[in-house]
Amino acid sequence: MNPKKQQILNAAYMLFINKGYNPSSIQDILDEAGVSKGTFYNYFGSKSECLMAIMESIGSEIRQQRLAAALGMLTNDPEVLAEQLYIRIKLNLEKNLFALYESIFYSQDPDLKAFSVKQYTLEMEWISSRIIDVFGKEAAPYALENAAFIHGYVQQLIHLWRLSSSEELPAEKLSAFVIRRLQASVTLQIASKDSFLKNVKLPSPTSAEAVSIEKLSSLFEAYTEKLKRYPSTQQLVYFLSTEIVADRPRKPLIESVLTTLANDKIIESELSVLVEQLWKHVAIMK
Repeated sequence: MNPKKQQILNAAYMLFINKGYNPSSIQDILDEAGVSKGTFYNYFGSKSECLMAIMESIGSEIRQQRLAAALGMLTNDPEVLAEQLYIRIKLNLEKNLFALYESIFYSQDPDLKAFSVKQYTLEMEWISSRIIDVFGKEAAPYALENAAFIHGYVQQLIHLWRLSSSEELPAEKLSAFVIRRLQASVTLQIASKDSFLKNVKLPSPTSAEAVSIEKLSSLFEAYTEKLKRYPSTQQLVYFLSTEIVADRPRKPLIESVLTTLANDKIIESELSVLVEQLWKHVAIMK
């Protein structure tokens, strides 16, 4: 990411966390970042755009860390899912995301509302697809319900912990507990065929199953145009675009590139989504 843009995002993030989103003005952001109004508007059209960019950046960091935790592991391992959930909980707490989510929830800005729906959809779809990875295709009719279960369970248990304890939340323990409860819930639903959200689908599919390897290849190739200022990353992304559609893709090389990208700090949200989608295809490569 452009250093000046990152400087503005860092300043805005600190203001939104410490002062609140609504009380913070664009002038506050300019003063905190030490930049001119013109510089701000080079990157953002509004304060809400700035908040959305912060959330996108943190979302990208979460996806990269989830990928790094899963590379080389089996997609159906519940412990991998527990580790990925732990990453989400840990970063939510470290970045104080609950305060930022609250800003969006109470905002009347239509762009922020639409952004919130998109982010929620992405997260529910990701959790749903991982539930199917872990429990198999027979869990598919119940995956979305259980994604909601995970999402709500984590939030409410965090709230209860904060109300009842002054100790630091044991995030790793929490994620392991939630996945154990998920295993019991999914197993029971598969056996009883009991479902509330029958035939309900989210507005836009984003799971790895919804994107073919050929489509990913073309998306990676197209994305290289956005990486002209970062030739090393551009070269890696172009390599993926060609290697994944080769007659005999070299899985170790692809995994090595994915590992590098999972730790690349300049990666933004769109590319991190593609990289995470590719992981699931690579996991089943011979």
